[in-house]
Amino acid sequence: MKPFDKTRKCNYFPMLTMVAFPTLLFGFFCYNQYVKTIPFPDFSHRQPFRESSNSTNFKLQETNKDDDDGNVRVVLPLEECDIFTGEWVFDHGSSRPLYKEDCEFLNTMVTCLKNGRPDSLYQKWRWQPKACSLPKFEAKILLEKLRGKRLMFVGDSINFNQMLSMACMVQSVIPPEKRSLSYANYTIVFKMEDYNATMEFYWAPFLVESNVDPPTMRDGTVEPIVKLESISKHGDNWKNVDYLIFNTYIWWRYPTVKVLRGSFEDGVTDYVDIDQNVAYESALKSWAEWVEENVDPNQTSVFFIRALPGITPMGSCV
Repeated sequence: MKPFDKTRKCNYFPMLTMVAFPTLLFGFFCYNQYVKTIPFPDFSHRQPFRESSNSTNFKLQETNKDDDDGNVRVVLPLEECDIFTGEWVFDHGSSRPLYKEDCEFLNTMVTCLKNGRPDSLYQKWRWQPKACSLPKFEAKILLEKLRGKRLMFVGDSINFNQMLSMACMVQSVIPPEKRSLSYANYTIVFKMEDYNATMEFYWAPFLVESNVDPPTMRDGTVEPIVKLESISKHGDNWKNVDYLIFNTYIWWRYPTVKVLRGSFEDGVTDYVDIDQNVAYESALKSWAEWVEENVDPNQTSVFFIRALPGITPMGSCV
């Protein structure tokens, strides 16, 4: 991140997504902790919010679960709550932020205050679903849900930030000697020893293979070239993971994409420029085919984060 420029207008919302998805994922894992007194049927992996004739049609008010302002949190049965439809609200309570910049795992790219940002109010926003409320974040509940499991973020720097954010949200309840963060060429792993669990990040900015995948090619000086049908090289590292979270923000940075004719291994450099939308659709087809052929929905839950065009990367000012 560049030093903060006070003369430029800042876009708060991309930065908010650093904790948005970890919080929503926590809600997905933990909603039943707050509605376990209400019976509801099992839900499938592919349709977690499907309609059910057995669903309960009333709201539950838990008076012993007030928020920081003393307001009663309204909780609905899981089938009735669309946690992805809502708005950002300013939270005056003391529970925000969920972690601070002194988290040992954050690098200088995502520490806004250390880079000169004069205000910290952007840390007070939270996601509010339209028809219900997310449960208050509890690190130990999330860790129990992850016990014995692997959670992996796959994609570009946005998902890297998401992974670091989630690690910071739980690290305070893990003894220092029982947690560790390790770096490799393509993978970053946060280990939680007592829970036999890991949070991981795998670098695959275009999901399919590209010339900017290797560590020596990530400084932004090389124009990306992609191989649209080549995904198994990355995909072999995504197998046997319990939760896979993909993102593709970087696709929106290029109106046209250079597509390789041939193989990177053969040293081929011939390429053709293709419209971004056409190339992106082809890459997503390769990704979807990989998921269909390699992911067991009874073992692995798959999430896809679609960044919107026109939204700048986290920490950026426009």
